[in-house]
Amino acid sequence: MVLWCLVFFTVLSCQSEDKKVIVCWGDSLTAPHNGRGVLGRLKGKVLGTDYPGYLEDMLGSRYEVVNAGVGGENTLTIMARQGAYPMKLAHDVVVAPEGSTAIGDSDSAAFVSSYNGAVVGPLQQYTWKPEGPSQVNPCRIGNRPFLLSSVVQSGKACKYFLTPEDKQLTADTLRAGSVVTTYAMNNLRGKYVNVFFIGQNGGFSDVADLTRQLRAMIAYSRSNRYLVISFHKTNHVITTIPRMREMEDSLAQCFGKHYVNLRGYMVTNGLNDAGFAPTQADRDSVAKGVVPPQLLADDCHFTTTGYNLIAKLVFERMKELGYVTE
Repeated sequence: MVLWCLVFFTVLSCQSEDKKVIVCWGDSLTAPHNGRGVLGRLKGKVLGTDYPGYLEDMLGSRYEVVNAGVGGENTLTIMARQGAYPMKLAHDVVVAPEGSTAIGDSDSAAFVSSYNGAVVGPLQQYTWKPEGPSQVNPCRIGNRPFLLSSVVQSGKACKYFLTPEDKQLTADTLRAGSVVTTYAMNNLRGKYVNVFFIGQNGGFSDVADLTRQLRAMIAYSRSNRYLVISFHKTNHVITTIPRMREMEDSLAQCFGKHYVNLRGYMVTNGLNDAGFAPTQADRDSVAKGVVPPQLLADDCHFTTTGYNLIAKLVFERMKELGYVTE
């Protein structure tokens, strides 16, 4: 009886020590800044760490933060990795029994979205590793496990490769339309909190479409604890600051306290919370509704201070929603 009690309380103790997992979905505004080669390392030093890294430091040992950000990806590709609308093979692929098989390049798309049939391009901007931030690998196509890798050819065009993880010694034809089941689809559902910071690279047609995609990701996550962060800079879909304000108002109406208006915060409170005196360039930007340049490392990405502010913003909102406690 004593031994059984010891085992029982040991199990309870181990369960109480399980970390609560927070998954941060996004593009280069979320991703670790550790790009390829010397240029990537220099970029990392300039841009600093990623906001999920700062967030994990703030949360402490009871929480684990998974960075699921990959630079260059649009909403369709992020949805495909997460699983709300998986990617499918764009054409038949004959997989070699050993080694890697090229499955697409800049002239022949490898994957299309199950959301709308548009071409999607995962693994855009980081040195590929099976355990990398994409949360793709190992993936499954049909009944076989693979590692998916990519090589950037020019600009944003990638050449993709599939490497079988099993020991099947015969060639196998994977049919067009086969779903790519990512690691995330099986292993990152039902986690404690999801943060969705998507849209800067497009992938949606209008605000209603973006909202549909976000709702699909929230539903697929199997968690009612989530945050939605809006992108902070105009793009080819939301082309002006007035249209950004309309988008932000719409997202606030849809998601309420779960929504974080990043541009609005950075414009209104960013410099003050960072302890920076505004320059004339900052004042000019704020007057236009644009993020102050002191908080930016380039025309889109944030400085170390900027990413720290994002992490604090997320942390405080999670506290407000009761997801974390002091």
